[in-house]
Amino acid sequence: MIFYSWTALSDGDPSSGQASVAMGITDDRGRAMRAGEETLGSGLALVVIIEAVRPAMAAHTLAACYVSTGVGWRGRCTRSGEVDWERFFVRVDPADPGEPLAGWEHEAPDLH
Repeated sequence: MIFYSWTALSDGDPSSGQASVAMGITDDRGRAMRAGEETLGSGLALVVIIEAVRPAMAAHTLAACYVSTGVGWRGRCTRSGEVDWERFFVRVDPADPGEPLAGWEHEAPDLH
């Protein structure tokens, strides 16, 4: 089963360490996008990151968690006020699926 984790950030750079202004998880990508669009439209966030994730269990603690599948979407408001979604891919280490091997590997237009 795939879920969609979304995080709205007040800074346009996800690696800057800025606190998220909103976040959530859902089983529907469209619902995650709509939630992100609402947050962007409110002016609280500059960027929304959605990642496709799957349920897992942390090896050391056996706590339930989600791990990335390696695909995500970055949403930003355009000048016309609409949200532009850009799909990206992250290589995931099969030995440790909770940790990506590298940064954004490839970007492609989303055809949803």
